Amino acid sequence: MIDEPEPSVSDEQDVATRRLLFWLRVPYVADAGLVIIGVWLLLDGNGVGWWVLLFALLRAIIGTVSLLVIAPRMIAARRHPGGPGPR
Repeated sequence: MIDEPEPSVSDEQDVATRRLLFWLRVPYVADAGLVIIGVWLLLDGNGVGWWVLLFALLRAIIGTVSLLVIAPRMIAARRHPGGPGPR
């Protein structure tokens, strides 16, 4: 029987960090799909395509803010649990 080392707290934090970043990046695929649908609607002569493109743009902006502002704060809070909380 081989004794495997138990996962350390930092390993668990790395897994949680990778999971968080994965779920923050996944919506970009949906945004790309919305852009394709919006362009298709516009090419078909349907004005709703502009609303779909606007919705995709807003989703992308919110996702970018989450990825660049909120995620680093959450990751820092996980790495330093005794430190100051989010502002």
